[in-house]
Amino acid sequence: MLLDLDDTLIEEEGHARTQLRNTADLVDGIEHDTWDEVVIASARSLWHASQYAPDFAKLGFASWEGLWATFEGVHPRLQGLASWVSTYRAETWRCALRAVGQDPSAAETLSERYVAGQRSGHPVLPGALELVGRLTAALPVALVTNGPPDIQRLKIEQAGIGPHLSAVVISGETGFGKPDPASFGAALEILDVAPEHAVMVGDNWERDVTGALEAGMRAVWISHGRPVPSADARVAVANGPRDVALP
Repeated sequence: MLLDLDDTLIEEEGHARTQLRNTADLVDGIEHDTWDEVVIASARSLWHASQYAPDFAKLGFASWEGLWATFEGVHPRLQGLASWVSTYRAETWRCALRAVGQDPSAAETLSERYVAGQRSGHPVLPGALELVGRLTAALPVALVTNGPPDIQRLKIEQAGIGPHLSAVVISGETGFGKPDPASFGAALEILDVAPEHAVMVGDNWERDVTGALEAGMRAVWISHGRPVPSADARVAVANGPRDVALP
């Protein structure tokens, strides 16, 4: 069994947006409920203009991850990213503050608050730990996740799932990310399992489901109440982690 991490086992995007909104408390006059959109808009503009943008897309790195990742342990072709990111962070927060008519000198303070909030720990989704326990008691399990290595490994550690996993494949370390079949293949090679005998569980239809099917696997889509994009006999649907059945 292969498992995704973000928004499959832990809350990722929602938690990031909450931490972005929380930084609004540090500056009078910022609209709390829309501040996350302002910051993300500024971040995405710089993110997509970067020389690393093609790699970000291939590896599934999100702009808000760049606001707190150190990028330690990345694949060799991304080695310069660690020095670039400090400039990216500072300019993102300055642009966001200017966009709402605020003094950009507060950028460093807001950035530090966001980093601290993200590093405080991501909520584990209901039933996720039970799912990992049920699966690992019955068969080998690998985690296949897109993202910067330092923050993905921190999330795994904080969620307490690392000791249960037989393999961890992170796009930022390998240099390829979901939906590339190589991501799934790397995990299957470690587990010594053929694709037709494996199942991928994840919340992203394109990356987790379509990628797994193209790699010759079956899939379980974590829908979180969303309608199924396309019916397929090879894909089971579970509303959340607690609804995933053993294969």
